[in-house]
Amino acid sequence: MDVACRVEAVGANVTNFRPGDEVFGTCEGAYAEYARARQDRLATKPASITFAQAATVPGSACVALQGLRDAGKLQAGQHVLVTGAGGGVGTFAAQLAKAFGAHVTGVCRTSKTDLVRSIGGRRRHRPHPRGLHRPGRPLRPHPRHHQ
Repeated sequence: MDVACRVEAVGANVTNFRPGDEVFGTCEGAYAEYARARQDRLATKPASITFAQAATVPGSACVALQGLRDAGKLQAGQHVLVTGAGGGVGTFAAQLAKAFGAHVTGVCRTSKTDLVRSIGGRRRHRPHPRGLHRPGRPLRPHPRHHQ
């Protein structure tokens, strides 16, 4: 479970954190506003982000990493199209793909263009207002890309 909170108490063997520290990560259990977590599953929360923003990091980042690295077997030099590049998982996917050495194209709304470019998207694709294809017509690969 994802968590972002202020440390209330620590166990005898905890050396990385102390009460009052602001942290985020994953926890093993939670009850109302209290959570229990191992210190190796937490990191110090940057002061520049809110608790709500920090709490989205573990899940979104892990989904992006697993999709690119584990399922996609992404290699440097490959081209990646990130649909929803301005969203939670998409922003992590674009940054991770760039870090892996891939060429990133992001699909996002116009208002997110600057964000997507700032995190590694070299190009931005704006989806058509009616979707990617006309209703009732099958998607066909572009002749130039279908070999």
